[in-house]
Amino acid sequence: MSCSEAETCSSKEPLDQAELINMIELQLSEVEMLQSMFPDPKELILDDPTIPIDLRDFAEGRIKFMPSRLGFVLNLDVEKGHLNMSVNLPHEYPAVPPDIFVRSQTLNREAQRQLNEELMEFLTGFQYGDLSVGPAVTWLQDNGEKFFSSSEVTVETEAVQKQTGTKDSKFVRLWVYSHHIYSKVKRKDILDLAEELDLTGFCLPGKPGIICIEGLAYNTEEWWQRVRSWNWQKILIKNREVTKLEPNEELTVHRRFTGFEELGSESDIRVKSGGFHVDMGDVYRYLEKHDSGYVFKDYFGVDGKPA
Repeated sequence: MSCSEAETCSSKEPLDQAELINMIELQLSEVEMLQSMFPDPKELILDDPTIPIDLRDFAEGRIKFMPSRLGFVLNLDVEKGHLNMSVNLPHEYPAVPPDIFVRSQTLNREAQRQLNEELMEFLTGFQYGDLSVGPAVTWLQDNGEKFFSSSEVTVETEAVQKQTGTKDSKFVRLWVYSHHIYSKVKRKDILDLAEELDLTGFCLPGKPGIICIEGLAYNTEEWWQRVRSWNWQKILIKNREVTKLEPNEELTVHRRFTGFEELGSESDIRVKSGGFHVDMGDVYRYLEKHDSGYVFKDYFGVDGKPA
């Protein structure tokens, strides 16, 4: 099953209420199975322990509102190393694929990229309605070792590759839409992750929430996989801009932003009452200043006007 870059995967037709409840019951049963397989609380860590309870109440008709998506982290010990498997389940899973991203502190970036690509390829073999998180865990247990065996790129070499782009030949800019961004924890994590991955851009908190992130292709993809695995009501990529890099070309040639900032923290962005919503005229002017005014209509449905 495939999906476009600009949206999260979904089934061909929207699920009716009975189908949606069936999907939720299936994913709850799979998580319960995984919890029995990994009973140590340090092995399987739920993003929010109350969500399975809320989902069960929803499935059995005790509450009417749709709870948040179910997410968890599974810590796996495999031969030669340790893997951290981040899982986020859309409400429609297993009618749609799960969001899974695997990382390890002892794998180099190329081996980690290859691992995630091969895991995604494995997951494409599952049919509509097939539970796939459990099989993905088994796949990692059976195949994880080989990625540690091939992880031979040194930290120093990777640092050079990161600066020169010799390994990653594409520059990517992602325009991300979220239903809302209020959480102080998420906002800090977004800032910290951008710094960690040498990405520039901005975050506009409020409703809707807007994020622009730009940098080397692998870094932007890792950022997206990690951020989308968090608990969101809705998050998707509005637009993905890709530029091929020439050998040893400086990234600053393509960057529109010099760092990563949260809008509203600067004096030229006026914050409205509540502290989360900024003046839209200021936002448009900010985008225009960074050669990005064209995306205003994509987010807000109207042409932007300076304040």
